[in-house]
Amino acid sequence: MVHIERSSRFASEHEILTSLLQQLGEDVLRPPRDVLKLRSELRNRLANGQDEDEPELLLVLDGLDECIDWPHDGRLSTLRELGKRVRCLVSISGGESEAHAWRERLGWNGVDAHVVEIAPVSPAAAESRGVPSGADASAHLALGGASVASMLAFAEPSWVRPVSAEALARALIDLRRLRDRLGEEVERCRSLTPNLAAALVRCAAAQGAAATLGDAEPWASPDADLVTPRLDADAARALSLVALAAEVSPSPRAGVLEKAFELADRTGAQWSSPSALIAVAEAAEGERRIRIARAALDVARRSDGGDAPRELVAAAGLLPEEEAQEIAAEAIARAGGAPPVLVSVPGVSEASAVALERASRSLPAPQRIRVLARLLAGLPAAARARAVQEIERSWAPWCFENEAEAAAVAPYLTEPLLERALEEVPVWPVHALGARLVSLGREDEARALVLRWAGSSAGYQADALLRLGERLPPGRRPEKEIKALIEELAPEERCNSIKEHPSASVAILGAEAALRIVEDCNELSGSYVRIVALARLARALPEPMRAEAARRAVLAFEAGGADADALGDLCEAAPWMSPADAARLLSTCLFDASGSPSLAGVFQGWASLTQLAGVLRRAGGEEAVLAASDEVAIAGRWLHKMALSQRDQ
Repeated sequence: MVHIERSSRFASEHEILTSLLQQLGEDVLRPPRDVLKLRSELRNRLANGQDEDEPELLLVLDGLDECIDWPHDGRLSTLRELGKRVRCLVSISGGESEAHAWRERLGWNGVDAHVVEIAPVSPAAAESRGVPSGADASAHLALGGASVASMLAFAEPSWVRPVSAEALARALIDLRRLRDRLGEEVERCRSLTPNLAAALVRCAAAQGAAATLGDAEPWASPDADLVTPRLDADAARALSLVALAAEVSPSPRAGVLEKAFELADRTGAQWSSPSALIAVAEAAEGERRIRIARAALDVARRSDGGDAPRELVAAAGLLPEEEAQEIAAEAIARAGGAPPVLVSVPGVSEASAVALERASRSLPAPQRIRVLARLLAGLPAAARARAVQEIERSWAPWCFENEAEAAAVAPYLTEPLLERALEEVPVWPVHALGARLVSLGREDEARALVLRWAGSSAGYQADALLRLGERLPPGRRPEKEIKALIEELAPEERCNSIKEHPSASVAILGAEAALRIVEDCNELSGSYVRIVALARLARALPEPMRAEAARRAVLAFEAGGADADALGDLCEAAPWMSPADAARLLSTCLFDASGSPSLAGVFQGWASLTQLAGVLRRAGGEEAVLAASDEVAIAGRWLHKMALSQRDQ
């Protein structure tokens, strides 16, 4: 049971779903995941129902009309489908018309509604429950079909005033009505206009700012920290501007980047992490690049986080050669020479790789060759050849401590080294060694190797042969064998094979067959797999078929309740979406699918403007991207005055 009241914690859909999952015994990660993920998890849990040996389940949502952001579209309702032995009771305030409206919002057709009259409260109690004048303005505008422009006042700092929890809750209701109004406009458009793109970003920024203010509770304490979230938002805005700049032509790109540079110059030295400064520096040139990289260096030196050595290495690659080598040596000292702390896999830029290769020459051989393994892909050809020779000289059994390092070395193994590595399977990754055998013309050995370690499972064997097939030339691929193995799999397993190996599946099974296998995966539990498989096929199919795969991916995403886990792959398919599909995806996900509901989360992270930049470009073209960048620039007004006041105090 959840009791919903705007003056309490449980006033948002996110909190309601989290509470229900926890009461059902499900683990809910902290910090909370995005609301789209919560919807998907709870929907699956309820649709599966209760077994005969389990007690019947009754959900009670008391006062659901108090929820500030329950979706209006019944297709998104978590409670739309209830399985066996699962029932739900919802209470709201109102009459028959309100009950009918809520039946539609819940996705319930033919469900009984009972009106229970309650004696009126005393005048004093009624007065205490009154709302300030103007609190229903957004409802009047929304119901009256007001234009988006007339409702944008709800996305202004002067309206979202954090004087109390109740005031902020009312502002969030207004913003949700604005967001729903924007969604209606997006549904009608064939492509995203610049004004509509700007309005979406402005509304999302207001929602993110309200979430940040709700966490800080400045009305409850004069010591509430608003400076830190404002600086985090500045860093996130800079990252989103860099991402947006990549989506426009060179002439306007300079103007968008200038906004990012200004942010870095103004507050970058105070950012908590150097990663945003490094990204901004990479987009800069000449002296400006060096200046911003040195600012990133200062931030990395102050950081006590585990990523600091890697960030020092990244900053080193943006600085003059001699200075870069000194910083790489500093990173090695800070990491204690530990390769995973210094370099993630895949590796680093060429300049960083060169600096770290030189600075790591004094390391003991076991550490040195592990660092080299992680640098091989980034080194220039001559330096890479020398590094491979050094690895060969220093080779010892089991010298690489994890699969990532071994896989990084595998493409460069000489035949003598390859023979040694084959003796250390399965510590050495089988598929990486198989690929190297193929590149050396030893295809039969590669096939025998991967099948030996795949075992007897049809799924594992199909996976092994598809991986190998990606490396083999046409005519040499085990097509009949793979097709026979695929036939043995359940629909969701087949779909998963396509998801994991889209290019090989298209090449070996054929484009039409690959698409048909994915479409045959209709199980509720396979919706994520199907969405991702379609999105990846959009990049692997012949050009005439890519738009259809992207269209089906978006439709599957919408029909499956917008599973946010699939968003990363969907964004990669943006170039083949229709502008209308891309606009709907942007409208559905921006901020609402974020796992970090905050002002910074609007611009950086999952479902942020940074991630959705390519979708925005596809939805509305260059003009929409530029309009959004203008909104990013002015979003600094959120939290600004309050943070300055706090600093002065």
